[in-house]
Amino acid sequence: MIKHIFVISLLINILLIYSTLCDQMDVKKSETKDMMKGRIPLVLTATAYSGGLYGWGIPYLINDNSDGKVYVGSEMVSMFGGFALSLLLTKNYNQGPVVSKTIQAGSLVGTLYGIALPAVFNADSVKPYIGTSMLTTPLGAYFGYKLAKRTNMGEGGAELISFGSIVGGLYGLAIPYIVNIEDMDDKDQVRIYAGSAMLGIPAGALAFNEITQHTKISKGRSRLIELGSCMGVYYGYSFVLLDDPKKTRPYISSMTFGLPLGITMGCLLTGNGDYEHGRSSLIILGTILGDLFGRGCAYLFGADSWRELTIGGIIGTPIGTFTTTILTRNMSKQLQEKAETMESSPLFDVSSKMALIGINSLLAKRGNNVPLRLELYRANF
Repeated sequence: MIKHIFVISLLINILLIYSTLCDQMDVKKSETKDMMKGRIPLVLTATAYSGGLYGWGIPYLINDNSDGKVYVGSEMVSMFGGFALSLLLTKNYNQGPVVSKTIQAGSLVGTLYGIALPAVFNADSVKPYIGTSMLTTPLGAYFGYKLAKRTNMGEGGAELISFGSIVGGLYGLAIPYIVNIEDMDDKDQVRIYAGSAMLGIPAGALAFNEITQHTKISKGRSRLIELGSCMGVYYGYSFVLLDDPKKTRPYISSMTFGLPLGITMGCLLTGNGDYEHGRSSLIILGTILGDLFGRGCAYLFGADSWRELTIGGIIGTPIGTFTTTILTRNMSKQLQEKAETMESSPLFDVSSKMALIGINSLLAKRGNNVPLRLELYRANF
């Protein structure tokens, strides 16, 4: 219980720190100050891992029956020590946001590999998962740093490749489920899921890297391509929901088929156009509002079933996307500054991408007849 409280308090502290720093950031920066933009994400990442993984993980590895005060003390030292140390080490940071994004992505991939490796070898306790994650997380961060230094990718390319690694990992979990390995032993299932995810992560990163090699990817365009992938998943889910097969596998199959179609459409529709200065964030927001508007209109016109509301969302989503795209073609400088401030927030970045996918699943309760249940990965520790 104490560990959970401190993880929650860690997240709250990170949000407060970020809000304070963002209030001090000026949107119009010189080229030198632009190179400092990656410092804040690095500090936040180091603080998050210090408290969220090492703070409670170290005393747990030493003695999982440690007193609550030991966890409190370890969290205090790790979280605030990690924050202070990261500020000190990045005092003269001038590598820009590209390096910070690849370090963040490498850290996340390292953590995921740290969880997957013990699962492949059927670890019977939690300690191997924690210990391995502690080792692979900094290795992943180092690999991300080296990757950014050896390549000439832009900020958009770095963000898209990071997104691709996550997509690849999800495909690695989805494919064994679609193939149906439920007849196998539980331990074998866990090994297959973990191994497939480990293969999927680099495969996804390489696949999205191919996109960056064949077309120019700006930061704004990368986010719209990611939006296209989310819309592909969203439509894959929604179309199956209309038929309501009352089974999970058709939903997963449809979403895995819809995602590459969404990526393709995102690449094609954003080939010509400027989506910087916060325009991409406004288009993402317009897409989400379009879904809600479509569902609201369906309800006002007498929709009395979840199926009819879904049809309203299917129609309203692209309307919101294209309407916002047209209305943001010639934004004023004042609106551009406000949109850029909003776009700089990682909270908006993450929530906006997840909102469209989760707009149905968050409401998936027995009372509204939404049958989707996430059962891709089950392991008993």
